[in-house]
Amino acid sequence: MEHQGSTVRGGNIRRHFVSRQVFMPFPRTLTKGLRGPMNRMMLRLAGHAAFADLEHIGRRSGQVYHTPVRAFRVRDTVVIGLNFGRRSDWFKNVTKAGSARVRLGRECLDLGVPRVVPAEIGTREIPRLFRYGLRYVARTKECVVLPITMSRPLSG
Repeated sequence: MEHQGSTVRGGNIRRHFVSRQVFMPFPRTLTKGLRGPMNRMMLRLAGHAAFADLEHIGRRSGQVYHTPVRAFRVRDTVVIGLNFGRRSDWFKNVTKAGSARVRLGRECLDLGVPRVVPAEIGTREIPRLFRYGLRYVARTKECVVLPITMSRPLSG
């Protein structure tokens, strides 16, 4: 089954399909040209207002990547919304590697194997404003829950 969405282009509504039962709240074409500049800008906010720097290893290149995400610590886990669906490169990389590292607040957290949960479950214990934003503004359908395997304070 495919999910159907719509995008506005030049005042006309155009239908697009996202295949394999994966709902993608934001069309990837909207982010294609902005990804590099936006990521650099957002990484500067890491450590503030739930902005985090997710460090992961490329599944093909083996290169270390840094991706800005909105992450929330919930006890011994970190919850990240899958705003762009399971087709996000960072999600594929973390899933293949089975681990990642995140700079969240004043801590550096090593993370274990990711688990995908519905947004209703993943957002239960995050602050109300962010829960509302993820579920109703960004229309995030799924979240990734990653167990914290090690935590250390950031120096400086």
